[in-house]
Amino acid sequence: MTHARFALAALVVLLTTAAAPPQQLDATTMTAAELLEHADKSSGTLTPGNYLRTYTSDGGGLHTEGVTKISGSDRETVERTGPFTTAFGTFHGQRWRQNANGIIVLLTGFHDTADPDANELAHADSSTALRVLGVTHDAPQQYVLEVAPPGGPRERRYYDAQTYLLNRIEIAGGDGLTRIWTFSRYRPAFDELIPYTVRYSDGRAANDNVTQITSFVASPVAIGGIPAGRSLLASQTKPVVIPAMFNSDGIIVPVNIAGGTYNFALDSGSDSLAISPRIAAQLGYKRYGLSKGNIAGEYDISQTVVPDLHIGDVHLANAVFSVVPIDQPDDSNHIVGELGLDFWASAIVGIDFKNKTVTLYPASTSPPDAASLSAMPIALDDGVPRAPVSVEGVEGYFLLDTGSASTIFYRHYFDQLRTKTPLEASLETRWVGGVVDMATYSVANFAMGPAQFKHASIAVPPNSSVDDQDYDGIIGRNIMEYYKLYFDYEGHAVYLRPNV
Repeated sequence: MTHARFALAALVVLLTTAAAPPQQLDATTMTAAELLEHADKSSGTLTPGNYLRTYTSDGGGLHTEGVTKISGSDRETVERTGPFTTAFGTFHGQRWRQNANGIIVLLTGFHDTADPDANELAHADSSTALRVLGVTHDAPQQYVLEVAPPGGPRERRYYDAQTYLLNRIEIAGGDGLTRIWTFSRYRPAFDELIPYTVRYSDGRAANDNVTQITSFVASPVAIGGIPAGRSLLASQTKPVVIPAMFNSDGIIVPVNIAGGTYNFALDSGSDSLAISPRIAAQLGYKRYGLSKGNIAGEYDISQTVVPDLHIGDVHLANAVFSVVPIDQPDDSNHIVGELGLDFWASAIVGIDFKNKTVTLYPASTSPPDAASLSAMPIALDDGVPRAPVSVEGVEGYFLLDTGSASTIFYRHYFDQLRTKTPLEASLETRWVGGVVDMATYSVANFAMGPAQFKHASIAVPPNSSVDDQDYDGIIGRNIMEYYKLYFDYEGHAVYLRPNV
């Protein structure tokens, strides 16, 4: 029942055809390298120093007030949206993000290196994937740059033909939506020209957003470092076994809220805590904002605060939850929520599939029997664990997802394998927005951590549903059940050993 980054950060395959230009194009001799050089010169560079920038952002039914401190190459932004406070920044080259529950995630930047469009734009002199399509015939004239790397999304970027400033970016999605960013009200700010207004739209009014800079001034700011994160389980000082049921639908944890007991999925594939709209309404919780997500179908997203909940002897207070349509009428386990990032990041979570137990160990400690375990590094840029996996010697990076029964290979990775034997059974997988039918295969020489499988069963979704270029697939419980695992988000590692 994964919703995770896929629900909130758009697990959609981008179309290989870009959005059509709005106007007739005239021929031009301008090359992509020349255009981007002009654009770089026209926008300038911020003079090194200390600054304070304030802005507002409105969208999804919410108003945000943001403040950014800039000190040389270090930056820190704090955003306040209704009752929620979030932050992000860079300190001494390390990027970080803090969510509304105070959880800090250190970013590895794998999106940057995996983004084929960004890589092409950074190497315009040698790129064959950049092409100036022409200049718009009607005023105001704009150069149209197409970015079309193999295996990446095609986008179109519109630059003013007089000033060379970027006016617009268009990216069309496999969900039939065109995502558009427009930039306006360029103003000088300490030797840099920046847009004071940025608008975003994907064609759905609920997702429209307008961000406007309200001030940009020199200021003697100081950035002291990456802030200390909050643990939802800060009072835990010793290991505790929490109640959990292991079955074909996942690891199901009973959660007590306001005197009632509700089944939640323990889901490492979720980038947040989540609760269904029905239960949030039943408990009388106020919902904040409304935006639209889309994976295998469209759904609503909002937020709420759960003031008090218990999981066995574990207590969580004033936790921020995403409100998404998790519960399904045909779900015999009556799952109405997910324990995602915020829960996993507050402890070392030990999962013993053989003995069907979940044990929480205090964060900043070592897992038990550490000497007998293998450490597998994980990246958490999206709030979910991304880990290295090898199949037939082909290296890849997969989401470790306890919310998925099956292991899924995305098409771009699957196509690199030599040995893949079709299986008779097809697989029906439910995501938040709907159901996806997948073909199943057996693959050879699957290696994760200290164990290697001669054969492993996997599923492949159709091209039109999912194929996230930053991930090669999902490792589900059908593989993880052969291990004893300790998820250490603070240490950016999963410790594991094969079950014996």
